[in-house]
Amino acid sequence: MMTKIIRLCGITFFISLAAVSVFFSLAGREFDVPHFAKLLAIPSFFEDRFYDLRMLQTMNKNEIDPRIVLAKIDDESLEKIGRFPWTRTVYVKLLDKLQKFGAKVVAFDIFFPESELACNAAPPDQAFGNAIKQFQEKGGKVILAYSLDVDGAKSEREFSELPEDLYNFVIDTKQTEGMNLKAMTVSRDIYPNKTLLSSGPGLSHIETTSDPDGIFRHYNLVGNVDTLYLPSFALQAYQYYTGNPVVLEMLAVGDANLKLQEGTVKLNSRGETRVRWFGDENQFPSVAIHKILNAKDNDPEMIKTFKNNSVFVASTAFGAHDLRHTPVNSMMPGIYFHMNMMNMLLEGRFFKSQADSTFYSWVILLLGTITMLVVQLLKHPVWDLFTVNLLAFGLFYYDVYILIPQGYEIKLFFCLFSIISCYSWNTFLNFYLSNKDKAFLKSAFGNYISPELIDIMYKGGQAPKLGGDQGMRTAYFTDIAGFSTFSEKLNPTQLVELLNEYLTAMTDILLEEGGTLDKYEGDAIIAFFGAPMPLPDHAIRACRVASRMQNRLGELREKWKNEKDKWPKIVQEMRMRIGINSGEIVTGNMGSKSRMNYTMMGDSVNLAARLEAAAKQYGIYTQVSSMCKDITEDKFEFREIDTIRVMGKSQPVTTFDLLGIKGETAPHLLELKEKFNSGISLYKAQKWDEAMALFTLTLELENKRYPELSHKTNPSKIYIERCQEFKKIPAPPDWDGVYSLTEK
Repeated sequence: MMTKIIRLCGITFFISLAAVSVFFSLAGREFDVPHFAKLLAIPSFFEDRFYDLRMLQTMNKNEIDPRIVLAKIDDESLEKIGRFPWTRTVYVKLLDKLQKFGAKVVAFDIFFPESELACNAAPPDQAFGNAIKQFQEKGGKVILAYSLDVDGAKSEREFSELPEDLYNFVIDTKQTEGMNLKAMTVSRDIYPNKTLLSSGPGLSHIETTSDPDGIFRHYNLVGNVDTLYLPSFALQAYQYYTGNPVVLEMLAVGDANLKLQEGTVKLNSRGETRVRWFGDENQFPSVAIHKILNAKDNDPEMIKTFKNNSVFVASTAFGAHDLRHTPVNSMMPGIYFHMNMMNMLLEGRFFKSQADSTFYSWVILLLGTITMLVVQLLKHPVWDLFTVNLLAFGLFYYDVYILIPQGYEIKLFFCLFSIISCYSWNTFLNFYLSNKDKAFLKSAFGNYISPELIDIMYKGGQAPKLGGDQGMRTAYFTDIAGFSTFSEKLNPTQLVELLNEYLTAMTDILLEEGGTLDKYEGDAIIAFFGAPMPLPDHAIRACRVASRMQNRLGELREKWKNEKDKWPKIVQEMRMRIGINSGEIVTGNMGSKSRMNYTMMGDSVNLAARLEAAAKQYGIYTQVSSMCKDITEDKFEFREIDTIRVMGKSQPVTTFDLLGIKGETAPHLLELKEKFNSGISLYKAQKWDEAMALFTLTLELENKRYPELSHKTNPSKIYIERCQEFKKIPAPPDWDGVYSLTEK
């Protein structure tokens, strides 16, 4: 039996690890936390490299895209034309030639931030600007590049607000309020100078960032500057070349879509998409600029190469360009990154959504692993080896020839990892696993039963079984007041962080006092004292935990007030309600033979839960039953609250408010106890005016106890209102002072 459990746990671990790695390797670039990003780079490293290998198998290296041409600044051009950077007059002549050769779009992957001066000659910038204007007046389009700062932090090197020239290129966007991609800023350093901008060129950013392993796989199609979205180099070239408009839609969290005529591009939170590579230098036409400048205006080869095509102007000369490490080539000029993206846009070869890729990755992972495990049930090593190889090679080729061409980004590395790991795990266990493993029992059951019970099981050599035992114990319930409002005010990440901090602090106190954690239910803590290990002072421990928890929550409130920029006011005023009751409670393993929980049940448990909920109606935060009070009153200060009949119960119960520990309770709370208890006695004696007089005095003490809650209800207010009602409508002759709650 133990061997089967160990085997199952190992299989579950490998499958879970692979499934989680599938998700994080797909969503890794969504996280901006540096240390977390480094952690996610581990699964991404293996999967990305394996994906690159498979993707290369899908490329046709003999195919050329004639629509996208590179006018290259190569070593030969530098030798013939001269020093670099060239004077702007070179680009004047280049534009003139490209216009005569029929180029439709000319995109400069060159920066022109500074004005060029010339002695005794017309300013070169003016000539270049006129050339741009003339090229566009004759139906062509010119694009100049600028850079974005992906960190989004504004400094002197970035524009404080979006330059006016860029408003003409803002992408049409449909978005739900608050749905924005990662913010960026426009760099001043390499922004085109004013003379060139006055000629009205197209503007686009060229910002891209590598994956954690240094390889460029993702392309920033759009950049978010002041919640306005600007096109990238490739996207602007696509728009000018096709004349097709694009629309950015962000209607739900994590769902950014760039709508093109060719289809929909799924974007991540950075405005990126993964590149579906077409090829390297050999798969795009390229012409050295010196040849373009020296060609005749009617050169047929030049006209054939450039007519109605998009031309990218960039450097490929050694030492004068930025080399990018890409899946296609480890030393590829950066301009080919943009050209590949434009090809992807023109062909409509887009990736499926991350949700689709994740789903099919998990399906392949589970079906492949289950197939492997079913075959291993036959206990035939030869069939096992044959199956694991068949699955590995079969899935590899299925992904290369079917799934990748359709745009799926299957995380095959982790699918195969799960299959091979489960195969290896089972094979290892068949040879080496012992019949009994004490450590396994602790890992298998330690999550839902107490450590003390596990120690008893170890000593007795018995596994958990169904059943329970009855005894005097104390049930303990807590809940955060108004927690639904917290859920509305905080985003999911904040809510999880807040709950984790709160539950950790409260649970530590519970365990320090020997309590047994039954379960968490959202923000609620359910626990009990006196089992599985007997505790004669179980009620005292429960009240002490309540006092310590309320004090600890007060410390947390002060901490959250000091973090007011992080937490809204509602968090800084968080309160917790507690219900405690002692009585006959059954504790034990309950559930099914295959799955059980160590928990509690009984009428006393239900009453504790009702007391926690009823505390809200009285405006108090720790309510205990008379049973609990009777066995702890020598240790704590209580005041009587009411004799009530809770929903679902026929017998009334007297309840008390826990004020503090004896000898440590503030004087004004002792005064509140004395006067309030006297008021209760007068109330039960139907002396309404005398009771109201005392409750009016205690009302001030109630406000002193919780000054920030003075506008809300409290026991004194409740009894004043009851006395006023009884003065108007006298109590019936058989009135016994019991109040029936109408809410749970």
